[in-house]
Amino acid sequence: MAPVSTLQNGLSQNGVSHETVSPDTDVNSVLSLANKVSELAVLQTHQVPVPQEEFLQAIQRLQIAVEGPAHYVARKRHEPNEYAATLLAIDSGVLEALVDNGRKPLSAQELAKKSKTDPLLITRFMRILTAIALFDEVDLDLYRSNEISEWLARPGQADGYRLIARWILPITSNVSSLWKTDRLFQFPDESKGEHNPFIETFKTTQWDMLRKDPDLKRAFDSYMPIRRNGLRVPWYEIYPAATELDIQGYSEQHEPPLLVDVGGNTGYESASFKAANPHIKGRAVVQDLAETLNSSVAPEGVERQVYDCFTPQPIKGARAYFMKALLHDFDDAESRRLLRHTVDAMGPESSLLIDDWVLPDTNAPVAGGTYDIMMWLLLSGMERSEGQWRALLESLGLEIKRIWRKEGVGEGVIEAKKR
Repeated sequence: MAPVSTLQNGLSQNGVSHETVSPDTDVNSVLSLANKVSELAVLQTHQVPVPQEEFLQAIQRLQIAVEGPAHYVARKRHEPNEYAATLLAIDSGVLEALVDNGRKPLSAQELAKKSKTDPLLITRFMRILTAIALFDEVDLDLYRSNEISEWLARPGQADGYRLIARWILPITSNVSSLWKTDRLFQFPDESKGEHNPFIETFKTTQWDMLRKDPDLKRAFDSYMPIRRNGLRVPWYEIYPAATELDIQGYSEQHEPPLLVDVGGNTGYESASFKAANPHIKGRAVVQDLAETLNSSVAPEGVERQVYDCFTPQPIKGARAYFMKALLHDFDDAESRRLLRHTVDAMGPESSLLIDDWVLPDTNAPVAGGTYDIMMWLLLSGMERSEGQWRALLESLGLEIKRIWRKEGVGEGVIEAKKR
């Protein structure tokens, strides 16, 4: 290691603050965590697969150790301001202007003309957004896009921010009031006048709000198909569909179908599966409510069927019944009611494939916990741990044959059959 004097001379003199690390910082803990990050980085450079969640957790724990509790709590307290700044960049057109400029810098004055936004306001929210690496600060009041802002500018990504702003932020700001007035219910009993946090906050359901607000519905439909892009590989690569669903004797006219995509929205998952596996023969049928299916043109290679998943399943004995991010909308009681219809339709060769979060029973990643709380706030739903999944499916006479995962990925594909 270089001498202390050399290291000291290398310290940046251009930081936003000259405050030093607290003398109360546990230096041994910092060194241990830094070594862990270094070891994982070395493995990665030698092309040894490193689970992303493990790498991120090590980096985050190192940051927390350096911050100390006071700075950690302060940072978390002010994170909503980062969200506000990001929304301003999206809705003002600053994001679009910088990305369209192809990583060539634009000044606050130039951005003001393109976005009809006051240049001082741009300077103020860009202080935050360059600090969190959403954009690059080239010089005083001079900015350019980077790979993160380019990703945010992709179709549907910004709509995810708009949905969170419209739905989650108002609910989270209302949680304390609901708690104090005994109106915060985990699994509400509507017969007793209880409602989920969304309804308690907005006095309407998520689905009714979408029906009445075309702009919100457009944002929802834009975001849902792409919400996991770049976060994980497709379900049919986690589950070895290329071999497991390549069944002798199936054809495009075969009855029953090969794949039934229950609650599959407009059919984008089934269409992606078919396009990626042209050698697999057999029909793919996507089922959802009429208003959902009618909101877009049917993708190539996929049939559509209007179906309410709380009614008897009309397709009997399909090779696979697929549910992606469906059961997390519901608590266990409603999930059992929904699943019972699929279980009744399954034959001896049928599989139930559930593509969803499968949280570890301990040491869950923050992303999975965040999704879990979000599903509760929106729908009184839940993300489930492996133990919770097993209990739910076994209560319906199903046996989990395998939980297919990619290393380090919190989501998985559960393969279950009738006992």
